[in-house]
Amino acid sequence: MKKIILALLCPIVMFGQNITFSGKVTRAESGEVLIGASVSVKGTTRGTITDISGKYKLNAKGEDVVLIAKYIGFKDREIAVKVNGRDKINVDFAMVSNDTQLQDIIVTANKTEEYLQKVNVAATVISSKDIEQRTSYSTLDALKDAPLVLTDSWIASQTSFSIRGLANNFDNVGFESTVGLYIDDVYFSRGFAFNSALFDIDRIEVLRGPQGTLFGKNTIGGVVNVISEKPEWANNGQGEIVYGNYNYLQLRGKWNYELIKNKLSMRLTGALTRRNGYIKDPNPAINASNGNNYNGLRGTIFYNPNDKTDITFKAYYGRDNKTEQTMIYLSGQGENPLGVPASDIDTYSANTPQTFYRNQSGGMLRLNRKVGENTFTSISAFNSSEDFVKQDFDETIVDVSRWGRKQGLKNFSQEFRLASPRSDDRTISYVGGLYFLSERIKGLDTSSINEGFIPFARKYLNSKVPDIKGFQETYDVHSDIQSVSFAAFGSGSYKLSEKLKINAGLRFTSEARKFSFYENIGYFIYNGKPVKLMDTYAAQVGSAQNPLTRQTNDNVLTYDISLDYKVNPYVLTYVKYVKGFKGTGFNTSVTRDVTGSALVFKPEYVTSFEAGFKSKFSNRMKLNAAVFYNNYLNKQEFLDQGETVTIVNADKTGGMGAEAEFSAMLKGFRFDISGGLIDMKYKKFIFGKDENGELIDFSGNKLLKAPNVTLSVAPSYTYNLIDKYKLLFGLSINHVGKAYNDISNSEIIARQPSTIINSRVSLMPKNGKWSIALWGKNLGNQIYYQHGWEYIWGSQASLSRPRTYGIEMYLNFF
Repeated sequence: MKKIILALLCPIVMFGQNITFSGKVTRAESGEVLIGASVSVKGTTRGTITDISGKYKLNAKGEDVVLIAKYIGFKDREIAVKVNGRDKINVDFAMVSNDTQLQDIIVTANKTEEYLQKVNVAATVISSKDIEQRTSYSTLDALKDAPLVLTDSWIASQTSFSIRGLANNFDNVGFESTVGLYIDDVYFSRGFAFNSALFDIDRIEVLRGPQGTLFGKNTIGGVVNVISEKPEWANNGQGEIVYGNYNYLQLRGKWNYELIKNKLSMRLTGALTRRNGYIKDPNPAINASNGNNYNGLRGTIFYNPNDKTDITFKAYYGRDNKTEQTMIYLSGQGENPLGVPASDIDTYSANTPQTFYRNQSGGMLRLNRKVGENTFTSISAFNSSEDFVKQDFDETIVDVSRWGRKQGLKNFSQEFRLASPRSDDRTISYVGGLYFLSERIKGLDTSSINEGFIPFARKYLNSKVPDIKGFQETYDVHSDIQSVSFAAFGSGSYKLSEKLKINAGLRFTSEARKFSFYENIGYFIYNGKPVKLMDTYAAQVGSAQNPLTRQTNDNVLTYDISLDYKVNPYVLTYVKYVKGFKGTGFNTSVTRDVTGSALVFKPEYVTSFEAGFKSKFSNRMKLNAAVFYNNYLNKQEFLDQGETVTIVNADKTGGMGAEAEFSAMLKGFRFDISGGLIDMKYKKFIFGKDENGELIDFSGNKLLKAPNVTLSVAPSYTYNLIDKYKLLFGLSINHVGKAYNDISNSEIIARQPSTIINSRVSLMPKNGKWSIALWGKNLGNQIYYQHGWEYIWGSQASLSRPRTYGIEMYLNFF
């Protein structure tokens, strides 16, 4: 009898039970059904296609079955199914487009991954593929195609990000960034601590407009969020070498290793960059200090013990010991206080080599844990950054002045949050959490006036000082900021109908800060008395033993509310109202005010209105656009002109703008165009009186770093070369309208309109194992002033990078 039973069971054991698989195949981004998609059992000839409703039904046998869905223009999707005795199993497929269609873009604007076209945020996502195809080797390069975004850097640690006319300031450690800077959800409050080297980046998200509810207080202008690549369940490596003019050399590499199959994996990435400076000093010893020299390393460990938990640990280290000299002397085009000719466009003259270094290190630990249908996330992070620069301040052969800065940051942050799933079929979605930040920032500014300052002082300052050989007077400004910040936040969406959804968010921020400040003057003693020419700029304020101190507290509620209306599966419209703020800050620059009455400047507040739409009419075409109006109270602005270096509050500031992004694909051709218009002005901004008793009134002036127009056009074409190879041709044209580099709208240091043309052609096999590319940037060799300063002895400007070109070779080790 037992033999008979075993004989009857044998076919089941050998071939498995009969199962009916059914489900639906849809486009992941929009949820639209895909008609005619194929669904099959891997390793067999069993298969079917979806009907007019995107549904399929398929019979198969086995205990462990792998189903494969395929559809033209989309990536194949495999799902492994354990039968576990069931005879009917539902398996749905959400398909993601491949290279023949526009990619389905992911964004984390709501602190969880969503498709960009479903989120009511004006956002640009630069993918790793965009970074590669547009030869972007830094964050500054990568952001050039986003509308109303302006990025500049006059040395490696002094970077500026401007979104919709709101720029962060790099010239004062007491002034926090207006644009929130993040790497893997970890906040960097100062631009000098933000490492912009790109060597293991999955994508960069640019969120425009205030993002204070979920990202915090200092995101009044928007957010730049760099997302690095995750370790894979594979063993592989990649290597890259780039060489270009100005002796440019870059080596980058990645190595991924699976330690425990489908459980534990690690990734190591490294980069080395060298380049000579692009403006020259005729003194070889000084010119040798001009150039870039960077080394960086990042390691990631990813642990996935079960289907409910994953843990990520990241650590990084970076070091620069040289940076490019970009400054030139402008005077000579009009009044010439120093009596020397203006610098040529590609040369400068200095009295001392430029000294620079920057060390950065840190790490983060991230835990994601499923709690029912929700996800709990914990992010712990520590960051440390220190840099130092010392250089000729007047950029002439006359030894007038020298300047230096040392700044350092150490912080610890902890975030806890709980998020529900977000999908079209949910009535309620939400995310909420707690955030803590402890931070210490130190700054030291030093400056000297030297022997070459004396003739200028006699002529322009009515000084009677005689020629003094070896004359030098100095100041040094010391600042120390300690802050503790706590926030509680929540944001949710409620589906009013199938097409209409209301969203609202609230954040409470409490921040306590302690600030200490002192300023020393070192006078030159002549005939037994101090000369005191430095009194033009500085005063003795406090001391190391008895510094001036200030304490501040901010307790603020910010919020947002919006409505989404889904016209159809392809078009989303929205309106949004946001209230945001940026915290109290401290003046850490040189001052002549011995009382320190202006050491503290007030927080700023914004009221923002935005309306927009997102549309993807087909798999090959999309158009997103938004209009906005921003109104600011007590906007914080940096005034650095003549003898005045301070941050002040502009009473009322406001303006409006519009932006749009369009993408289309046709066979091997892709076309991207984005642009924006903006008009941001100071409505009421009176800053004291000048030496003649006249009001200094900036009312009606345009904001600094706020170009009236930006336009980016980026076509590319992929040509199949015989059966195994392909050629990729890429071009990007970026136009930036006129922008001012100071709040007084000085013409001599303004950024004039510029159009930068970049190109790239690359050859690669279709399997992507290697590539060789030729690239060129700024082919028209257009030069503009990234930054500018006006001082009583003359003006300086930071030049943009000239034409550069080179070759790139890339190899994947599988």
